[in-house]
Amino acid sequence: MRRKVLSYISAFIISAYVVYLEYSFLQWASWRAVLIIFGGVVDRYSVYSFVRYLFYLTGAFIILVYTAYFIFYLYYRSNEGRIKLPRFYPRVSIVVPAHNEALNIERLIESIEYQDYPHDLVEVIIVDDGSEDGTGEIASRYGVRIIRHEKNLGKAQSLEDGIKSAKGEVVITMDADSYFGNGYSLRRIVENLYERPMIGISTGVIRIERRFGSLIEKFQEIEFLHSFEIGRRIQGYLGWLLVVPGAFSAFKAYFIKSLPALPKDTLAEDFDLTVISFRAGLDSNFEPSAVVYTEPEESWRRLYRQRIRWYYGGLQVMRKHHDLILNPKYGEKGIFMFLHLIVLEYVLAVIQIIGIILLPIIVLFRYFLGISITDINLPPDVMVFLFLFVFFVQYIPGVFISGTARAIERDPKDALRNLPAIFLYYVFYNSLLSLAKLDATLRFLRGVVQGW
Repeated sequence: MRRKVLSYISAFIISAYVVYLEYSFLQWASWRAVLIIFGGVVDRYSVYSFVRYLFYLTGAFIILVYTAYFIFYLYYRSNEGRIKLPRFYPRVSIVVPAHNEALNIERLIESIEYQDYPHDLVEVIIVDDGSEDGTGEIASRYGVRIIRHEKNLGKAQSLEDGIKSAKGEVVITMDADSYFGNGYSLRRIVENLYERPMIGISTGVIRIERRFGSLIEKFQEIEFLHSFEIGRRIQGYLGWLLVVPGAFSAFKAYFIKSLPALPKDTLAEDFDLTVISFRAGLDSNFEPSAVVYTEPEESWRRLYRQRIRWYYGGLQVMRKHHDLILNPKYGEKGIFMFLHLIVLEYVLAVIQIIGIILLPIIVLFRYFLGISITDINLPPDVMVFLFLFVFFVQYIPGVFISGTARAIERDPKDALRNLPAIFLYYVFYNSLLSLAKLDATLRFLRGVVQGW
């Protein structure tokens, strides 16, 4: 009971901090874009008053969030190694769609065999989706079930075929290039799924596999740390997980098999399935000790295309389920879920990109050409100080967040070794993600058909 109370306190404080970050980011974006566009009477006193206010507020929230993290860290450490035997072991079916995954499929199957779940209750189904590199032949050596497609039908159809043939009471879907990160992830995700009767879908932590130590890998690692070690933990404790990722999802079989077909009309079928489960009156849950590693994108081009696909798919899902927006019928989830996503993921991203584009133009016209195109006539030193300060207000808490997430991952020294990467993440990579969101939004509004 005490642990539960502490976890709720921690989740509340962290949630408040996330709200503050969104507000602070809006302030930052506003100074970079909104005030520049619309102008106004701004002098040194108002600038320094704003800076002093933001400095005090940031300091207070850093203290609060670290108190919450300390509570949560102790709870996580004491809870992770604890063996919690389930009242019963349901039969589990693990469905893996695979297309030309000969280099990865053995590692995945071996990580499943390493789990401490009773092996006679685990069914592994590999859907060989028209592979040309011997993926199915390699998998068959391990005695798993193979469903063979003569030609490539796509991930959604492969999942659907695998789920239809699954015999377990729990159906888990995984990507072929992923693998379990410890020996108890399978057991813990099943326990989590049966924590409450109304839970129908659950997920765990997805981490980026370290391969070559490149900058693009480190950026994705930081991104996933923020998303799973922090974002989904908070959502899980609050009881409204927004997206259960397709790379590692656990379903109660009665729910997933009750669907006539898996959704194929969006590019974000994992988000779509999460919303469908929510509409069915089921809850989603998060298990922090169930860990899966996945491969990073090694090409900037493929990474950008992948993120556009994710964000475009998110907009498709929100259009498909638009009746949930601000709908009190669905409680706080209906009121806040989509609204939160729209504001945080899309609106603020657009404002940020506008600011990034307009700021150099304003500086060029005002301080090099002597032409004022706004009513803001700040001295150069004040403007530079303001922008640098507000950026570091964002950067410093971000470093704290990244460092704490790495500590939770049992690798606290990494935060110090990767300070340059964390800095560049906020300077460059975060802007790249915002650009992808803007790009996806414009494509969506123009009706451009986005493919894989």
